[in-house]
Amino acid sequence: MSKFEYNAEYEIRAAIKMVYPYIASPQGLEEWFADKVEILDNKFLNIHWDNEQHFAKIVSQRNNSMIRYQFVETIEENRKRGEKKDNNFLELKLNYSELTDTTYLVITDYSEMSDEEVLDELWDGLIETLREKLGA
Repeated sequence: MSKFEYNAEYEIRAAIKMVYPYIASPQGLEEWFADKVEILDNKFLNIHWDNEQHFAKIVSQRNNSMIRYQFVETIEENRKRGEKKDNNFLELKLNYSELTDTTYLVITDYSEMSDEEVLDELWDGLIETLREKLGA
């Protein structure tokens, strides 16, 4: 199955330092993104959605700026194959505009899901929950 790259940008009326923990920590992700997030092994996470487990590895991270989660079938398989497989990934990047004094969350969702309308609805709902948690 071919992959699809979904990109979206959302205005978040909160400081980057307030938003970053919500995209980069298990506790923060549980507030708006997933049912449960467990740290497994160094940079590996077990993310629970709708009673399903999804394993992810943090492959790139810049403090108060961005994080990229690469989804893997199992931790052991990822260690054997390395980074060569065309895995799904989610990148969450924070940008700040001095002109508007606004933080923007830029999302890149790379997966088999190619229905842009469904992805828009999914991300709109998630971001609305994030804004509520932040009081933004």
